[in-house]
Amino acid sequence: MKTFLKILGAIIGVLLIAGVVAFFAWFHNPYEHTLQLDPVSVYADHGEGYVITNANIVDVESGSVNEAQNLLIRNGVIDRIFTGSVPDSIAERFTSVDATGKYIMPGLFDMHAHLNSGGLIPPDESTRLKALEQFAQYGVSTIFTLGGMGFNQEVTAELITMQKNKQLVGPKIFATGDLLTAPNGYPIDFIARLTGLSEEEIDLDEQGVVIVTPETDLDAVFSLKREMGLSGVKVMVESGLGGESDVPRLSNDLARKIVETAARYDLPVFAHTSTQADFKDAVDAGVTAIAHTISDQILTDMEPTFEKMKADSIYLVPTLSIAYLRQFTETVEILDDPFLQRYNSERTARSLKNWAIRTMMSSSWQKNAEEHKNYMLTNFQTMFKAGVPILMGADAGNPTIIPGYSAHKELEFMADAGMTNADVLRSATIDPARFLGLEDTMGSIAEGKVASFLMLDRNPLEDVRNSQSINRVMLEGYWIE
Repeated sequence: MKTFLKILGAIIGVLLIAGVVAFFAWFHNPYEHTLQLDPVSVYADHGEGYVITNANIVDVESGSVNEAQNLLIRNGVIDRIFTGSVPDSIAERFTSVDATGKYIMPGLFDMHAHLNSGGLIPPDESTRLKALEQFAQYGVSTIFTLGGMGFNQEVTAELITMQKNKQLVGPKIFATGDLLTAPNGYPIDFIARLTGLSEEEIDLDEQGVVIVTPETDLDAVFSLKREMGLSGVKVMVESGLGGESDVPRLSNDLARKIVETAARYDLPVFAHTSTQADFKDAVDAGVTAIAHTISDQILTDMEPTFEKMKADSIYLVPTLSIAYLRQFTETVEILDDPFLQRYNSERTARSLKNWAIRTMMSSSWQKNAEEHKNYMLTNFQTMFKAGVPILMGADAGNPTIIPGYSAHKELEFMADAGMTNADVLRSATIDPARFLGLEDTMGSIAEGKVASFLMLDRNPLEDVRNSQSINRVMLEGYWIE
């Protein structure tokens, strides 16, 4: 009996040790999100400004390059663009940066972003500043956040203020704030699965979710957004994510009422849809943008819908990165990319190496994920060929969709799907600037515009992957380094 107990004790001991090892090997993440940039240092006084000499300027509007240009940067703005020698009066007062052989292109706009890590870890407060920093480091100078991930619009409004006051290093933030959905509609069930809480236990206000019924005072909802400095509305016209089980959805009449009321407050409406039927209803309701490419089927008989989108300037934000989410989660191939390693958080990378979590996530997804990927890519091709206006957006913050990095991957996916390099770049620069009514100050390299740009080693018009050849990044007149 004693021998048996000793053997049993030894077995239990081995199992306990194995459990501890498994915890540290697969579940314990020893890293924290660590900021690499100090706002005080980045935004320190660097004199009158900069003169950047001999640069090749990427003209995103014409799709051409203007060679050997000099840019005078003063007070965060491109003050002058000129050729030839630099006058002594400028050379003596401004810090000179030689850009011979380099390409200057406008900072990127990511028009569907979330302030989460892109790892396989729940969102938390530490993620937000790190996500914003990464956007800036990768040359994303403007983001539009479509709802929070684990936080509400009060938090978003505070981050907007901090960015404006240069209390953090990050892009200019536009945001919808709290999203609008039907009672028990998407994403309430998704939040329950993510947090482990029952739907009754979820604090919707904390999660940034507003339930809308015919009795909801939309004027109060939208006037509050305006008071808080928010810039849009995200509405869930979503009856079943990518073909999943049906959930309650806002009625067409209520969707139209939301659009009509939002227009009085000059708030664009982004519709979250993933099925053809919901997509068509959202366009018919007159939303301003569709937040994802449809993934439940190949689009059919949609010519009238496409014509309405063109006529009414209803934009598609493709988020093709979502199509690769399962592939990148299962293979974690992005972790071998030096461009990802350049700025990615160690905490995020460690979470993506977690085989157990990756396996659990993969097993919970639909078996036809590859089919959905093909649907997304095919439908995107159909829509841009039909002339539907496009705004680049990656849905950063979802698993394997890394803030900043994913914007460049999205450019790559769009080009691989058949868009010209020039059209891809426009969708990420001047087109979103026009969408926001800011084309006079943002979206291209021109006199009078904000000095937010990427200095590249190679020409992105030849290959959009060259957007990844980042030499330096300037954000609102300050070098991000």
